Amino acid sequence: MGLGIVSIGAIGLGVLVFGSGFSGCATFSITPAEATERFRSRGNEPPEFVTQETNPGTIHLASVGEGEHAIVFVHGSPGSWSAFSRFLMNDTLKEQGRIVSVDRPGSGLSRPLKAEPSIEEQSRRIHDALQKSGIAGNAILVGHSLGGPVIARMAADYPELVGGLVLVAPSMDPELEKKKWYNYIAKFPLVKWGLSKDWANSNDEIFPHKKELQELASLLPSIDTPTIVIQGMEDDLVPPGNADYVERMMKGAARLDVWKVEGLNHFVPWRRPDLIEKAIMELLADASAQS
Repeated sequence: MGLGIVSIGAIGLGVLVFGSGFSGCATFSITPAEATERFRSRGNEPPEFVTQETNPGTIHLASVGEGEHAIVFVHGSPGSWSAFSRFLMNDTLKEQGRIVSVDRPGSGLSRPLKAEPSIEEQSRRIHDALQKSGIAGNAILVGHSLGGPVIARMAADYPELVGGLVLVAPSMDPELEKKKWYNYIAKFPLVKWGLSKDWANSNDEIFPHKKELQELASLLPSIDTPTIVIQGMEDDLVPPGNADYVERMMKGAARLDVWKVEGLNHFVPWRRPDLIEKAIMELLADASAQS
């Protein structure tokens, strides 16, 4: 297929190919009303939805439960808090305390609705929103795909907030960060016009991501937060070598386990949510044993 834009049909085909192959999460934003219906249809009370002022804009969060512990989920690209909705319905996790899922800057109902390529800025704004929501320390952070480096940056910049990290298929190694042909096509104004805001923002995040990961690299050895990495060995969106990179770079972590799962692809939160639950529970048990 050539790169020339010859018809609206060709544009539509290009967008379809782009959308079906782009890395990141498969679940995008839903409205609070849709979320309420989804939760109640499955016998669960709907989340509390909160929008916290940050500088700039706002961060939107969905949360359930209360208690001593906090478990915070950060989605990939594109995506929204609803990527982790099943975990907000998980009775085992709800027994542990408060569960929060965040719309990253530029995603879902967070504003402004434009890409925020800076991992440092994403980390700061999510941190500020969590603090305003009453989460001040020892939270277990779960980050999928691009959410992985965001929570790693949070552990580096705000160690008092973070009690454990679960890095799920994290996009971490700058040398493995390769742009695809469709990323370049999606930069053309007419093609970008045909994309949803989710896809357009996601593409805008991808181009500076290698540089962002290079900046993060110098901070990784200093992170002492207990960490579990979950990596599918059939992941063709974020290569399994990213898990090896984390293992090499985060030598200072008080605990560093890397779970490499044969036959599993990038979509761990949907294919193997049990692994994420297990990792969270292990980190919570470690924290309780040390307190």
